[in-house]
Amino acid sequence: MNSRLTMGLAGLLLVGAVFFGYWGLVLSRKPEPAPPVQPVAPSVVEPTTTSAEDQTRQPVVVLVRDVPPFVPLAAADLALEKLRTAPAGSLSAISQAVGRTPWRQLNAGTWLNEQSFSTGGALARMIHSDERALAVAVDEVIGAAGN
Repeated sequence: MNSRLTMGLAGLLLVGAVFFGYWGLVLSRKPEPAPPVQPVAPSVVEPTTTSAEDQTRQPVVVLVRDVPPFVPLAAADLALEKLRTAPAGSLSAISQAVGRTPWRQLNAGTWLNEQSFSTGGALARMIHSDERALAVAVDEVIGAAGN
């Protein structure tokens, strides 16, 4: 690298150091205090009968207490909650759940959907009546080769 290029680079770095040093001093100063604000008389706002928040919420059927399996649901077991985002497939009216029988234990606070009343899981619904499902042991040594 020749001496002229080195001197030019040194000058450029010196100008940059002076610029950033000045910028640091400007940023480190305390800001001037803001002028005092005149108090504004509070205005009276009349309450509305329906809030905007209630319009955006969606009803979801929720259990009030634990329900054992094979016991039909009564209206006393259910409540309607309004949620911002309703879970996919959830029931939206208590009449959709009254009289239906769950096949498994349902805990209080659980939101209800169609799967709450169906037997088995997703795998059980995929297997036809003439088919069977079984577990096969697979490990890192033999994989699924079966040897």
